[in-house]
Amino acid sequence: MENLRKSIMDSVINQFNQKGMKFTMDDISRELHISKKTIYKEFDDKDELFFATVDYGFAAIKEKEAEIIRDESLDIVDKLSKVIVCLPDNYRNIDFRMVYQLRDKYPNVYNRVAGRVESDWEETEKLLRQAMDMGRLKKVPIPVVKLTIEGAIEKFLSTEELSKTDLTYEEALNEMIDIIINGLKA
Repeated sequence: MENLRKSIMDSVINQFNQKGMKFTMDDISRELHISKKTIYKEFDDKDELFFATVDYGFAAIKEKEAEIIRDESLDIVDKLSKVIVCLPDNYRNIDFRMVYQLRDKYPNVYNRVAGRVESDWEETEKLLRQAMDMGRLKKVPIPVVKLTIEGAIEKFLSTEELSKTDLTYEEALNEMIDIIINGLKA
């Protein structure tokens, strides 16, 4: 049954990429060749399905972060940069620029996404401290760095401004971390 739940959540992501928030449970059932009743045996309603999909996505991000942290071939600043903008391979195709659509139609789900962005910073903070202690980054208050990154990510997710650009979400994240690590100075 766990594989079925994952298949359904993967379908949610696929449908979201194709249609934004306009996809239906019928779209999911058609894609997976299962009945809506089967979906509702796994998830009580669309909100529960969305909450589970958000948690599933952030669990995958945490797994990818752990993989990056274990990678001995990366120096501390590269490791930090990759952890901050980490997207698991199977999430690279998600159009995160469309997440703002959740805010109005599914505010509780949007709040779950925002809450997950603001949590689980322990490893990132540890890397920041190490980089600062090693003299690889300027010593600045870590809460300021954290709030700057959170603010940028939240803004990327909460407005349609990013979707008006030619940048993908991943490209925008990489530009953001480059500005934070290297600054704007030419």
